[in-house]
Amino acid sequence: MWFKKRKPKALVLLSGGLDSLLATKIILDQGVDVEAVHFVTPFCRCDCSSIVKFSREFNIKVHSVFLGQEFLDIVANPRYGYGSQMNPCLDCRILMFRKAKELANKIGADFLVTGEVLDERPFSQRLKAMQLIERDWA
Repeated sequence: MWFKKRKPKALVLLSGGLDSLLATKIILDQGVDVEAVHFVTPFCRCDCSSIVKFSREFNIKVHSVFLGQEFLDIVANPRYGYGSQMNPCLDCRILMFRKAKELANKIGADFLVTGEVLDERPFSQRLKAMQLIERDWA
């Protein structure tokens, strides 16, 4: 009996910024099935029109996940300290990856994709910071 091999499926952490949009397009071009997750925080006043437009254009289901009190508790007392300006703290990233992993398991995704760029941000996108995030969310 022959079985058709299932296409791999990815869950993309989609911020709506250029890096995550580009990462999504690259993974789509590889023939991978894609769903996305967009995290909304109590501080979010963002215009999500780029996410809506992109998801419609490429027929991607986007899950919107609200990070409420748990996020606020982390921001008030982050285990690993704060980043500067709009740089998310490591603890916030760990929370997002934990939530993404839960969703990935629920939807049957094989792996996660981000638009992370190594060394783009001095606090959260250093190699050691990414390794710490990976260790703590897994």
